Amino acid sequence: MINLAELKQDLYKEVTEHNDIRYCFNCSTCISGCPASEANPPLLIRNLVRKVLLGQEDALLDDDSPWACVTCSKCEEMCPMGVKPFELCLAIRRWQCRNDETRIPQSLPELFERGYTQPVEKAQALRASVGLGELSLVVHDPELLKRFQAMLKETKIVKENSYMFKE
Repeated sequence: MINLAELKQDLYKEVTEHNDIRYCFNCSTCISGCPASEANPPLLIRNLVRKVLLGQEDALLDDDSPWACVTCSKCEEMCPMGVKPFELCLAIRRWQCRNDETRIPQSLPELFERGYTQPVEKAQALRASVGLGELSLVVHDPELLKRFQAMLKETKIVKENSYMFKE
């Protein structure tokens, strides 16, 4: 049961910055083509919107689902209300990191290891099987990945938790 006394009424202003999510009517159209909606935990934008609008600060702080977003932006194209779900995921990530400096997103070690939060390279065979061309992977070049990892090694979070970040 939700304790209304513990809710932060203006949380949506703090989290969303310039994006007004009050237009969202929880239709779930944004996740109809979202690859992260099948992730673990699944990225369900309507749940995030609900937590933000209700002011469930603790629940939002503990929610790892915004980190499952693979930044494909399909949700932005799908949203009938122009709520910008992708921007909401990024805003929630920023808010979580600002409000809990000990937070290590579960996807960060994956990001370090392969340059992506999801195993997008595994989609190549599936794409080929249905006649689609190869994806242009940003961190496909091993040398670029090494440079990316070197950059991440200089961050405080990786330095303090180096046991999680192996090449």
